[in-house]
Amino acid sequence: MKDKLKNILQQFLQFYLTILILLIVVDVVLLIILTLDQSRIFEFFQINSSTMVNIYNFDLIVSLLLFINLLMVIITREDRRDFIKNNWVFIPAVIPFDFIFLGQLGVTLTVPLAILRVIHILALIRTITKMGSTFVKFTKKTGLSYGITIITILFLCTSFSFLLVERGVNPEVKNYEDSAWYTVTTMTTTGYGDIVPVTPWGRFIGAFMMISGLAFTGYATASVASMLIDKFREEQDKDRKALAQISQKLNQERKKESEEIKESLSDILKRLDGKK
Repeated sequence: MKDKLKNILQQFLQFYLTILILLIVVDVVLLIILTLDQSRIFEFFQINSSTMVNIYNFDLIVSLLLFINLLMVIITREDRRDFIKNNWVFIPAVIPFDFIFLGQLGVTLTVPLAILRVIHILALIRTITKMGSTFVKFTKKTGLSYGITIITILFLCTSFSFLLVERGVNPEVKNYEDSAWYTVTTMTTTGYGDIVPVTPWGRFIGAFMMISGLAFTGYATASVASMLIDKFREEQDKDRKALAQISQKLNQERKKESEEIKESLSDILKRLDGKK
């Protein structure tokens, strides 16, 4: 009963960590987009103020979830000081700098704050490798990590390219937020139809987004199916080994019993011979 409960808790923890890692990936992408917007490198790279607030709040939620996870780990460990010393990267990862300085204090983007954001992003990326060892091993084994990296880069590049070719021509594409929304709906093959490309290059980029989204979906599905098949095979191998051990044990016991029976019969025959 305890082993069953332990397995359930481990599965729940792994599911929680997987969801948290995915949220961290989304948070990193949003923070990169926010940095490009506030750096003013491109004048047309604009995000609505309401969307900025949502990004601050989303980063706060991810930071709180990370803090809860870190607190639970520290409580259950005896070597707390050594753990914090070896995993100090969790500290800048759980501090929502944007929510504190931009969302609450209203501090404008300065060089120190930009440095803090970069540190926060790097800490989040490092946290993924430290916290989700099983998830990272799975993505490396199946190659899903390459797929996630490629689709993230494609998302940023295609949405930016779509903005370049459609802005000023398409009335529905005014800033990067509109372009990113079109990219999400196209890559996921949802296609609400609220934004439609009007330029030849825009249509070409849109078609490339569709193909990329379908390819990644198929690749991710194949990776998960491969993992499930491998896990099923591992379970079968364990059952075969357990069955082989039981069979070997039974054979040994039967052999032992057979020898004991032979010895008993031999003793009986000797006694009978002695009586004669």
